[in-house]
Amino acid sequence: MNDEVNQVKERLDIVEIMSSYLTVKRAGVNMKANCPFHNEKTPSMMISPERQTFKCFGCGEGGDIFTFIEKIEGVDFYNALKILADKAGVKLANKSVKYGNKEYKSDQKTRLFEINDWAKKLYHKILEDHPKAEKARSYLKERGMKDTTISEFEIGYAPDSWDLLLKFLDKKGYKAEEGVAAGVLIRNERGSIYDRFRGRIMFPINNIMGATVAFTSRILISDENSAKYINSSESPIYTKGKTIYGLDKAKMNIKESDLAVMVEGNMDVIACHQAGFKNVVATSGTAITVEQLKILNRYGSEIAFSFDSDNAGDTAMKRAITLSLQNDMSTKIIHLSGPFKDPDEAIKSDPKNWQRAVEKSKPALEYWIDLLIKKNPDLGVSAKKAIAKEILPVIKTIYSDIEKEYYVKYLAGKLSVSEKALIAALEKTKSEEKKPEEKNDKLSKISIEEKIFGFLWHDPKLIKYINNETTGLSNTELQGFVKMINDKNIVKDKLDPKEISILNQYEMQTMEELETSDEEAVKAELIFLISRFRSENTDHLKADFAQRIQTAESKGDKEKVKSLLQEFSNLIK
Repeated sequence: MNDEVNQVKERLDIVEIMSSYLTVKRAGVNMKANCPFHNEKTPSMMISPERQTFKCFGCGEGGDIFTFIEKIEGVDFYNALKILADKAGVKLANKSVKYGNKEYKSDQKTRLFEINDWAKKLYHKILEDHPKAEKARSYLKERGMKDTTISEFEIGYAPDSWDLLLKFLDKKGYKAEEGVAAGVLIRNERGSIYDRFRGRIMFPINNIMGATVAFTSRILISDENSAKYINSSESPIYTKGKTIYGLDKAKMNIKESDLAVMVEGNMDVIACHQAGFKNVVATSGTAITVEQLKILNRYGSEIAFSFDSDNAGDTAMKRAITLSLQNDMSTKIIHLSGPFKDPDEAIKSDPKNWQRAVEKSKPALEYWIDLLIKKNPDLGVSAKKAIAKEILPVIKTIYSDIEKEYYVKYLAGKLSVSEKALIAALEKTKSEEKKPEEKNDKLSKISIEEKIFGFLWHDPKLIKYINNETTGLSNTELQGFVKMINDKNIVKDKLDPKEISILNQYEMQTMEELETSDEEAVKAELIFLISRFRSENTDHLKADFAQRIQTAESKGDKEKVKSLLQEFSNLIK
């Protein structure tokens, strides 16, 4: 076995490493944890401190410290070793290692980790002492950021240069194409490659182990032609919907407090940590995803959200609440009263403002209901119907029956109507079918499939993310467009006016809900929706085939059962 592998194994403990990803509890001489590789409510993963191994008795996953990192980070053995070697303070001198009967070599992901690390070091060094970063240093000082905080978060500055990083990476032996793949360089339509970040304050985005995988950047000088914030593009080591800003620094504090606080911006995270509130994180340049919520739930049983009090904040809040309830997660909403629009402002005025707001946070759906009632204080019949119409579809998706019953009672009390009336309305909501003319009157009525259509109509190039696994996309009103999707060739001017009108509406609603037209945000949201669509479509298929198989079995038709099982297997391949 390679000496470097032995050094890592000697210096690191599997319980300590797995505790960086999971909430680990003692179970006799061993430790236990909820398995991150399949959905479960009770721990089925056992960790042996003596053997330095883990085993899940639910899904069968098991192995040693390297196996765990390979699986949870989605890397090969060499990159798992590199992540752990950095943690252990072991320098990998060679680009290949032997482990067991195999030899493992560095690959593209290894290079991408290295490129992001070099970029972070360069930008941080420039911010620390380069004359060109004087305005950036002054800006951060005006925002109340201390030198120790800048060092802790390794904040940097990218000067207004087209090729500073490009030349730097070249001297370090990296190709320009590798910088593009890492998300720090960009290629224009003419094929020229240049620095993605110019004249911007740089915030490194780290994975859970603290390795830099991407950046988010803030423009230093206001420019109406430039986006305020720009993120690295997604890469083989960075998926926005699965990455949480600040989690590498917040995870242990989340465990201790059993509470994860999610805010909107990087500056809010940094302000909270600087003030001593270290269980705070933020999304990574995309709308909140189920994957992010599940990751946070590994560390704390409760999640509290703090969103700006604007339309975008309301949209983000409703999405977060709905996803949380659907996945049986306990969530709260933090409300900042007074003149403060975000945690950073509240803390600057007085850190106790933020502390009190967190302590007074309300159960998420209670907050949503109370907010609607606050906006309609007269509570006339029309207002009650409108509130019920918005909240009941959310209640019906709640995973827990106990929680579902609680919120029916809560809503009934707030609206001064009987539970019986709301239950009847809830049942009607379950069985009510959308009429075609009703589909577009509210954003809440647009389906996942319709959102996918909206994104594809917004940018036909996104068709490359629709593959053969995305079965079931259909719409009787959009047969021409569905055919174009299946043919992987969207030509807008070849559709009839009726389909164009419908698609324009879907695009408008979809983009309005997303609240941004940023190319990377659109792509990330589409990929997330495709994943949701596949999952839901598979669930529908399972239910349909289960019923048909049961019918065939009751009739004793073994050949039919065999045929249905084969058909279902082919469909979900």
